[in-house]
Amino acid sequence: MAKKSTIPPKFCSVKFRRASSPKLRPRRVLYIITKSVWGGAAKYVYDLAVHLPKDKFTVFAAAGGDGKFAQAIKKAGLPYFEIKNFQKNVNPLKDIFAFFEILNLFFQLKPDIIHVNSSKAGGLAGLAALIYKISSKLPTANRQPPTAIFTAHGWVLAEDRPKWQIFLIKFFSKITALFYNKIICVSGFDREMAVKNKIAPAHKLITIHNGINLKTLNFLSKKEAREKLLTTYNLQLTTSKTIGTIAEWAKNKGLFFLLEAAIKIKADLSKPLEIILIGSGENPDKEKMYDFIKKHNLENVRLIEFIPDAASYLKAFDIFILPSLKEGLPYVILEAMAAKTPIIATRVGGVPEMIEPNIESILIEPKKPDLIKEKIIYLLKNPVVGRQMAKRAEIKVKKEFSLEKMIEETKKVYEAGR
Repeated sequence: MAKKSTIPPKFCSVKFRRASSPKLRPRRVLYIITKSVWGGAAKYVYDLAVHLPKDKFTVFAAAGGDGKFAQAIKKAGLPYFEIKNFQKNVNPLKDIFAFFEILNLFFQLKPDIIHVNSSKAGGLAGLAALIYKISSKLPTANRQPPTAIFTAHGWVLAEDRPKWQIFLIKFFSKITALFYNKIICVSGFDREMAVKNKIAPAHKLITIHNGINLKTLNFLSKKEAREKLLTTYNLQLTTSKTIGTIAEWAKNKGLFFLLEAAIKIKADLSKPLEIILIGSGENPDKEKMYDFIKKHNLENVRLIEFIPDAASYLKAFDIFILPSLKEGLPYVILEAMAAKTPIIATRVGGVPEMIEPNIESILIEPKKPDLIKEKIIYLLKNPVVGRQMAKRAEIKVKKEFSLEKMIEETKKVYEAGR
């Protein structure tokens, strides 16, 4: 059953009665995500949940576990519900229990808008939403069917998987899409992929780019960031150049290609180069990272498993790099743009929609350690070029990728469902 103890008094059941006119009261929005970890999808949900206008929306959030996402939601003063049986991996028994937890939550909260994120949540919460919609049409229900919305943060179809897996993923993605009134794609690339693979009809798909809250970004200066990394995380930084990334230590982030490039760079450069990887990972990915570094004597590669507000350290890097194999529309690139840090990234997902190659960044094909090495050395030898691209990227993020713009476009989707 859903956890009730986190609901502030003002959200008790008497408040769930419908007013005589739905337009006279705020609409209830329930956000659902699979895991309560802090990542791109969690940041997206948090930003929407916290910044929706309070006079128009009453917000709830639910996820599996009680991790960093849950803590952030509760710290913001919003009701959070733990779906105890929700997990990323397939477990038929737990999935059934999670389904009924979600369905029970719908009957408890009576949301007007159900906004689901991440693939696993999309299927279970979508089916529960369908049943809840059907029950809303019963004469005794006394409620309107909710609007169900799903946000795709990069389709799994874009991953490097066996053909049989892609076939099954495509099949279940099509089934999942049937449960929703609207599907938000965080990039035009994702929308085109969904149309091409007939995941959903074009009219159901809409592109809304992620946006960041530029007002709350607080970057440390280059000197401060480097000194804090040195003292807090015991890094033996030299006066050499530093490149870095902030990313989950998982296959889709392509970090082993960066490590392979680090081997080549170490052999070619006369001066030492610091490489800092800030992120987190689960076994076996994390252990593989440490083992690789030890095996190849990459003493200039530093791993930091977690830093609160990691984006505040972006100015410590002379170059920010994201060698992903698959992406939606990564927040960390938006943050690097705002920090005016020169960027090297792979040409995947919505990345080319964010930073134009050779104008605002350097974009390369994925899985190319030789290209990673080549472009890093190029920017190190041509710092003026990097600074010019970074300045143009900062102008673009302020103009096109603000949080206010993302919220306004999302509100229009909510209002269209009335």
